[in-house]
Amino acid sequence: MRLLKPGWVHHDDKPIFSVDIHQDCTKFATGGQGIDSGRVVIWNLKPVLSEKDENDASVPKMLCQMDQHLACVNCVRWSQNGLLLASGSDDKLIMIWRKSQGASGVFGTGGMQKNHESWKCFHTLRGHAGDVLDLAWSPNDIYLASCSIDNTVIIWDARSFPMMVTTLRGHTGLVKGVTWDPVGRYLASQSDDRSVKIWSTMDWTCSNTVTEPFEECGGTTHILRLSWSPDGQYLVSAHAMNGGGPTAQIIEREGWKCDKDFVGHRKAVTCVRFHNSILKRAASAASGSDAGGSGKPTQYCCLAVGSRDRSLSVWLTALQRPMIVIHELFNDSILDLSWGPKERLLMACSGDGSIACLQFADDELGTSLSEDDKNSIFQRLYGKSIGNGLGMPESGFNILVENPELASQALDGKAGETSKITPPMLMPELEGSVSFARPSLDRLPSASQSPMQQKPISKQTETRTKDGKRRITPMFIPLNEQDDFYQTTTNSAATSSSILTSSSSSVSSSATATASKSSDAVATPAAASDDPVLSKNVDYRFDPRLKMLQPGLRRQPIPFDIAELEGFPRSLGLNQNVPPANKDGDQASSLAPKLTITPTSKCEFIKQTLQHRIHVSNGHLKTSQGMLAKVTAGSIDPVGILWEFYVGSPVVNVNLCKKYCMLCSLDGSMRLLSIQTGCPVFPAISLSSSAIHCTFSPDNELVGVLTECGILRIWNIVKRNVHMAASCQDLLDKHGTAVNFIITDKGMPLIAFPNCNSYSYSVNLQSWLVLATRDPIMYNGIRGTLPRQMDGVSQKFPLLSMQANSQNYYSLRSSQETNTECWQQPAKFIFIENQIKLCEALESLDEFKHWHMMMVFQLATYGSEHHLRLFLDDLLNNPEPGIPQFVPKTELMQCALDTLKPHVQWQRLYAEYVELFKFCRSQRNEDIFATPAQPAHTPAATATTETATPQSPPATVVSADPADKLNMEIAATSACIEQLFTNPSFRTELAEAISSESSTAAAATTSASTKSAATTITGTAETEKILN
Repeated sequence: MRLLKPGWVHHDDKPIFSVDIHQDCTKFATGGQGIDSGRVVIWNLKPVLSEKDENDASVPKMLCQMDQHLACVNCVRWSQNGLLLASGSDDKLIMIWRKSQGASGVFGTGGMQKNHESWKCFHTLRGHAGDVLDLAWSPNDIYLASCSIDNTVIIWDARSFPMMVTTLRGHTGLVKGVTWDPVGRYLASQSDDRSVKIWSTMDWTCSNTVTEPFEECGGTTHILRLSWSPDGQYLVSAHAMNGGGPTAQIIEREGWKCDKDFVGHRKAVTCVRFHNSILKRAASAASGSDAGGSGKPTQYCCLAVGSRDRSLSVWLTALQRPMIVIHELFNDSILDLSWGPKERLLMACSGDGSIACLQFADDELGTSLSEDDKNSIFQRLYGKSIGNGLGMPESGFNILVENPELASQALDGKAGETSKITPPMLMPELEGSVSFARPSLDRLPSASQSPMQQKPISKQTETRTKDGKRRITPMFIPLNEQDDFYQTTTNSAATSSSILTSSSSSVSSSATATASKSSDAVATPAAASDDPVLSKNVDYRFDPRLKMLQPGLRRQPIPFDIAELEGFPRSLGLNQNVPPANKDGDQASSLAPKLTITPTSKCEFIKQTLQHRIHVSNGHLKTSQGMLAKVTAGSIDPVGILWEFYVGSPVVNVNLCKKYCMLCSLDGSMRLLSIQTGCPVFPAISLSSSAIHCTFSPDNELVGVLTECGILRIWNIVKRNVHMAASCQDLLDKHGTAVNFIITDKGMPLIAFPNCNSYSYSVNLQSWLVLATRDPIMYNGIRGTLPRQMDGVSQKFPLLSMQANSQNYYSLRSSQETNTECWQQPAKFIFIENQIKLCEALESLDEFKHWHMMMVFQLATYGSEHHLRLFLDDLLNNPEPGIPQFVPKTELMQCALDTLKPHVQWQRLYAEYVELFKFCRSQRNEDIFATPAQPAHTPAATATTETATPQSPPATVVSADPADKLNMEIAATSACIEQLFTNPSFRTELAEAISSESSTAAAATTSASTKSAATTITGTAETEKILN
């Protein structure tokens, strides 16, 4: 064993409260107090372990320093996959850090001090009302648990930060430690109320409370970091008492018994930390008394214990006494411990602002079990693999699958690596479509892919304190991170790395290390300075993640051919703020160029699509009556001029598509021309002011303008008539000039404003519909459901296209949520319901079906059975009379059932509604296609009767019409079906028939009899009679 105390690891003589080693043992993080704020520092581990690297100036020691926390940092923890770093602070916040490309400056230094790695805070979790003291990532990084002095533990959804899963309440004192069961079945927390609570992850309730070992405890410690053994059999707590002496209490998983503990420390135990792996060694080496053993390896766990007495002890569960004890390691209490399994490291930090690192040999700790061996132990002990005991509603790991079809699907899902249920995608048939779910960490884009290059968003928030001072918190949100590239390179670096050494001179001379070894343990004295065995391929070069990119991955300049502008005058003062043309290039931007155009001014501008280009030259020719504007149309491939057109008033805006060109003049006149010939399609139209927007529908059958005074006109080019005439003057007065104007194929206008508000006009309601605003409900919904890319979906998803335009989308994604526990998920339900109604008003078919599937997914994942049933019942019921349905409810119901099917926890509900849906569909088909019964009298007699009695009842005349008679029968049958679905006894009987395997034949008989009865019913009164 070697003891190392690097003096260059410090926080400017401030306390270090937490330390955590990265999984690949290339770096470690510390958290504590900075000069005037909380501080998180990521350090390079190579200079700690290697004297050569420590003396090499080209090898950086500090990789990144983050001073964004406003108060002392109490805990730092790496995620299991090593991609994220979580930090909790006295400022009540939890920050989630992720590595990004490029270098950055140390916060508060004005860029004078540079970081070698750039780590950015991409999520800030707000929910605690007091200091955050401890953090813990769950197995497989599904959840993040945090505890605070507000007596609560909050569970965060690590797959969709900053979403809260639940808040665990029950402690009556400050909660100072939290840890996960490696199986994932339990979560343990320790508090100043002298108790350890065991929480079940199935329903997040308190499963057990342990108080006996802590009843004698007096006083308190700053933290109480407890730990769970890697095999899940033991939970070891901090600050327990036995016979008046401080101990680390062992709590057995079976029955939560507390009859064992680790003793020997003179003051309260502050923290314990188990080695991450189950260890093994030969039986003869593990125990000298087992000399005649069979040689079968002994399996055990290793635990480190830190105390307020400034000493550190390391224990093996296979031994009766500690393997090693180091006294007076620091000048203050030990506050945190961390293991680095790959390099057999143990690191500790203290309130004196220093750290210590212990490096063990193979024969001291033993070797780690492989993941396969570890999983086999878990399967034998618990019947589950690591982390699969987490009680996630969507996981389905602990649910008995009854439906054979769902069972096979569940097995197929478990066989694959990615078995998570993802939300419905926008357009699965389109290449490049993006799911609405936030990308999971195990499915980030690979390095071989070329992500869209986007500029980071620089923004800051300003708040005022009670004394009137301003507090400015800058935020930097990068959008071009390549985390998978980081993961790939670090994994490759970890594979090729070897055991490193460190200078023995770095050991603090003031610390006295005494090794208390048992007769069973094999330990190396700390004073030994023999050079350990080094690998021949030790790579001391600079971090491979910071190397230059391959030439093929660099951004290439865009070629420019000057010959493309031949025949056209140069453009003057083009507006750089005009939104870009459509992705497919069908039409140009709708917004007018930002030029000062007067009746006598001279200016030029160009608009183009992929096929055509329009060049406008205002003031081209001066006549006795005024200035003439010249419009020249040309084709791009092949290059050539199509036609020239003169306008008597300066042209302020122009737009073009595949078929037409729209010219808007300063005097309010508009001219629609053929793009191929330049011939007028409409006569010149005049409105009261000039147009600031003109656009075409995606199918080029509609054209619309929006003028300065708020006049909105949409014309049908094919029918040569007006499609919509409205005024949006009130919107312009309230929000300013519109920045985007779109017309859908159905003729619905979509208008966006610079303050992130968007609207559409409904002719039926004679009102403006709200598409996007900054109110909390819509703000949270848009921010949580919009994808990062919207390529190829603008035509089929006009609502999302407007909500995700560049003016609204990126600004909405740049803020952080507060108080998410009580309102965020209900707000998402409200948002999706509003989206469904908006799509119905816009007649957006694909979008309408998508939001129905999204609603079912959200209800199945986060909602209740009651709300899910209400939603599905609405799809089963017949539409109300007089309300048009542009999407059949049967089609929506099928989409809903397909979305619900992967959620195994709703298997009975799914089976019930599948049967209801089949019954409803078959009933409707029989009613629609059934042959009307022949009347008892002959057609001749009917004609004679009708002639002889012209005053016959109207019902007789109507019933003679087969179409009307069929409508009456359908209406009566629909009423019958609706009454069947709303009858509780019928639903209970059907559900019992589905869930009972033994009553399959009886259920079929019941269904057949019910079906037959429903077929013969022709009125509501008879239906009630039969059901009763």
